[in-house]
Amino acid sequence: MKKAFSIIGVLFVSLFIWWLFSASKSDYRTLKNSDFSFETVIFNSPNPERLSDFYQNVFNAKKTNSDPVWNPQGSNDSTITLRTPDYREQGPLLTIRKNVKPNKKISVANDLGYAHICFETDDVPGLIRKITEHSGKIVSNFEDLKKVPAVYATDPDGNVFEVHLPFPSPITPRTIYRTLNSLIRANFKLSAPATDRIRFLHVNINSKDWSKTVSYYKNAFGTATTGFERDYKGEFIERLTGVIGAEVKGRHLELPGYSEGGPTFEVFTYNRFSSENPSGLSDQGRIATGFRVLNLKKGIETLVRYGGTLIGETENRSATIRDIDGNFILLAE
Repeated sequence: MKKAFSIIGVLFVSLFIWWLFSASKSDYRTLKNSDFSFETVIFNSPNPERLSDFYQNVFNAKKTNSDPVWNPQGSNDSTITLRTPDYREQGPLLTIRKNVKPNKKISVANDLGYAHICFETDDVPGLIRKITEHSGKIVSNFEDLKKVPAVYATDPDGNVFEVHLPFPSPITPRTIYRTLNSLIRANFKLSAPATDRIRFLHVNINSKDWSKTVSYYKNAFGTATTGFERDYKGEFIERLTGVIGAEVKGRHLELPGYSEGGPTFEVFTYNRFSSENPSGLSDQGRIATGFRVLNLKKGIETLVRYGGTLIGETENRSATIRDIDGNFILLAE
């Protein structure tokens, strides 16, 4: 009996020490002096105010000053910039620009290019309610939306996004507890956690060859893949994405400028895609990702060296580049 109590005591002490020394890893934050730092996702919208209100009301984003470098082709007067929560109040930005070009397509999960963005939440059922209350629509077709770990949905402009329960990344006692707590509460339809820690999680890129795309960004950014290689098929992925017969493979790649567990590119290859190609700069929807760089010339050279194409440069302050799949990247010094 004494031996058993001794073992239990050692386990508790070890767990406490692990919790104590890993606590800072569970607080996601930005990193200084990175050659590249992920800063923003750029949208074109026919109604920036409406779209801004949606992301403020649903995801607790807050208005902040707009930087004209993220709008090189137009006036900054109608641009709205939102700061997403968490990351010690330095979360990635959503830059929403006015666009009058009519939208001729309906966005779906298996579009090529920037197909969706994703947020993490402790309370998926609660967020589903907020989405529908503020003119969003749920794409996923699960039978019981009150006990799901994730859903795909669309905002008032029809842009696809995903929300899901927190993953334990990095693996610490705190992140493990948060994952299990959220999963159990959702599965058994218990009351929501006292605090819903929403944060921006990833930008999805759909590519015809996910491994080539991951390799391109891995070489360009000098970051690492994270998590396991995805290989999804069957009823769950079909219901989640709303794409019948969907089979999905891919991998996540860390985006530069954040601590471990920060935002990623989620690069997927579907067994079949919609008819849509990556968006142009004047199209409606998500049209680019923006990265802050220490040295613009060096940043351009790096992205082009591995296969990107320079489209234009503005007054040595910003540049527009296409990656190997034709997706737009904006750089700003």
